[in-house]
Amino acid sequence: MSKLLCFGEVLVDLIPIDRQGLSHQAIAGGAPANVAVGFAKLGGYSGFAGGVSTDSYGAMLEQALADYGVNTQCLAKIDAPTATVLVTLDEQGERTFSFNRHNTADMSYTKAHVERLDWSQWNMFHFCSNTFTDTAMFEVSLIAIKNAFRQHKLVSFDVNLRLSLWSTESLISERVERCLPYTHVLKMSRDEAKYLADAKGLSITQYIQFCLVTGVETIVLTDGGNPVECINTHYQFKVAAPAIQAVDTTAGGDSFIAGFLYALADLEGSHIHLIQSLSNAKWVKSAVQFAIQCGAYTCQHKGAFPAMPTMAQLNWVEEKELVMAFA
Repeated sequence: MSKLLCFGEVLVDLIPIDRQGLSHQAIAGGAPANVAVGFAKLGGYSGFAGGVSTDSYGAMLEQALADYGVNTQCLAKIDAPTATVLVTLDEQGERTFSFNRHNTADMSYTKAHVERLDWSQWNMFHFCSNTFTDTAMFEVSLIAIKNAFRQHKLVSFDVNLRLSLWSTESLISERVERCLPYTHVLKMSRDEAKYLADAKGLSITQYIQFCLVTGVETIVLTDGGNPVECINTHYQFKVAAPAIQAVDTTAGGDSFIAGFLYALADLEGSHIHLIQSLSNAKWVKSAVQFAIQCGAYTCQHKGAFPAMPTMAQLNWVEEKELVMAFA
């Protein structure tokens, strides 16, 4: 069985429950935690590595991960507040975020915690850029990424830029690029790709080629309601992603990458190594198609963990021929 370890932040999303946005429901979230839950709900085996507070929110987050079947043995209990994010939704379900993330538990995972990770348990590793905003936490993240790569795990990187978290935007491009030599799968939105390309004075096409030359195996580029584009040194294709009436796009991209990784993991029976599977355009295209179904379901439901689909729920989506636009 392929086993996925997700690394980074688990936090509390405050989701509006009235039209005025004055009342909120506290729901477990955080991009890499969403991916761990999404993978587990589909039937995969996943774990989460990161800091969780000793406060009541922290207890809720740990229990939520466990309730959805995520292995929590790599969590570190830290005496610091839980990060929260106030989510605002517009009429199309698109979201904006306001973070409360100063000296919080999710940013307090240490090198010592990373060095205790047992890599023999995992063969896939996923992370995002939200732990890059603090220099010390970035260095800890980079150690984890390099360790996973050196242990021959499939390494997945969802850029997932949240510019409001960065006090010094000039560091973004440099820190993202330091991770590229250790990344097999790179997911970006077209807006994120443009931001990073502009920072280097390149076009998006030139930046994608830069990523491939730097060492990335496969790039998955999403673009709202436009087709998903997949680029590898051996192939390139697009898969249509017609728009739907979204309810909440908060975890749509996380659900997409969870589905993509789950579909790759499902190739286990073919006896092909997961990293090698990325060179097969047919298999990767199938994974993208499945990922779109996952995102479709998630964008039609509020919240993060609760909105991730099970396989049974995806059967319903398939019958209704629903696909999505996700960020």
